[in-house]
Amino acid sequence: MAGNERLTRKIGAPWSGAAAWASILDDGSLELELFDHSQEAASSLGGDVAWIYGVQPRQLARLMTLLDVADEAALLAAFAERFPHIHAVRDWLRGEAIPFSEKFDSQA
Repeated sequence: MAGNERLTRKIGAPWSGAAAWASILDDGSLELELFDHSQEAASSLGGDVAWIYGVQPRQLARLMTLLDVADEAALLAAFAERFPHIHAVRDWLRGEAIPFSEKFDSQA
């Protein structure tokens, strides 16, 4: 996690040896982070890695409307409760045409 979160919730990870979080950052943006510390990551990618998806603050109201939630805490709870893992959230964002950035950190 980036260290500038004002609200964070653990969400599902798509495989064993990984962990995922959804966070509202100090600037109001949404960050979804998948941290892979599995043996497969270490052997094929040389160590722990992370994927970070970012959604701009102006999109949060639309996300809350689509998920029928009232606030940021409920938004993060919806990601944890309604989606089996972070990739399902990412795919849902794509399906709803919510723009997001994607970064890969090979030195996580």
